[in-house]
Amino acid sequence: MVDTAFDNQYVDEDFCENYAKACGIGRHVVGGRADDISMGTTIVAMHYRDGVILAADSRTSSGPIVANRVARKITRILPNVFMLRSGAAADSQMVSLIVRYHAQALRLQLRKAGRRKAEDNENDSDVMQVDCEMSTEDEYSYQYDDSVLGPPVKALAHVMHNMVHEYRDRLSCGVILAGYDLESGPEIYDIPLGGTLIKIKDFAASGSGSGFICAYLRNNYEPNMTREKCLNLLKNAIAYAIEFDNASGGFMRAVAVSKFNVSEFCFTF
Repeated sequence: MVDTAFDNQYVDEDFCENYAKACGIGRHVVGGRADDISMGTTIVAMHYRDGVILAADSRTSSGPIVANRVARKITRILPNVFMLRSGAAADSQMVSLIVRYHAQALRLQLRKAGRRKAEDNENDSDVMQVDCEMSTEDEYSYQYDDSVLGPPVKALAHVMHNMVHEYRDRLSCGVILAGYDLESGPEIYDIPLGGTLIKIKDFAASGSGSGFICAYLRNNYEPNMTREKCLNLLKNAIAYAIEFDNASGGFMRAVAVSKFNVSEFCFTF
C-alpha cells in the first residue's frame, strides 16, 4: 500500500510564506492595512497652448491581480477643474469626494446674489456624482458657463494640500489638480505623498510608471504646443509606461480643459 501522507521535510517554509504573500493569500497586512486596490498608475498633466491636458492609463490592481482594466482615474471636481488620482484607490476617491464638497460650498458662497435658478440645482447634482461618466468615444466635448463656476483652482489645491498633509500618516495617495481659471488661466498643482503643494509650469507626472517616461517628456515637451501635438506626446508616453511598467495598462484617457470648453479622448494601444 502506498503511503500518501504529506512529508513536511520536503517543504521550504520560506518559499511557502513568500508565495502566499505574493498571491495575497491570508490577506497579508502591512502597517495595519490589508492589500488595497491600488491605482498602480501612470498619470500626466501638461500645459498646452490653450489650456491643460490630463492623461492616465486605465488599470487598477490588488497585489498581483488586475482589479479593473477600464478604471477612470480622471475625476471631475468642477466643470473646469479635474483631478488625477494615484496610489490607494479608496483614499484618492475619498479625497476627491471631500474636495468636491468644499468646491460646491465655496461655489454657493461666491455665486451672484439672488434666488438660485433651477439649472444651478441640476449642475450641482451632476457635479456631485462620485464619477461623472462621460462618453468613451474617440472624442467628446462640451462647453461650460462661466456664470456657474466656483472657486479658483488655487483655492481647491490648498484644500487638497491641507487634507493630504494633515492625514499623511493614514493616506496613501498622490493627486494632481488641473483646470482653467478665468482669472489666472490654466493651472496645474501636484500634491504627492506627504501633502507637498507644487505649482507646475510645464508638466507633472506621477505613479509607478512615471519614472519610465519623465526623461522622454522632458526631451520632447515644448511650450505652447497645439492640442494635437500634446496629445500625441502623451499617447506615446503612456504607451511607453504601459510597456515597461507592470502596474500600468489598459488604454489612455485624456481630458483637455480650455476656456469654456472640455474635451475627452480615448486611445487604445
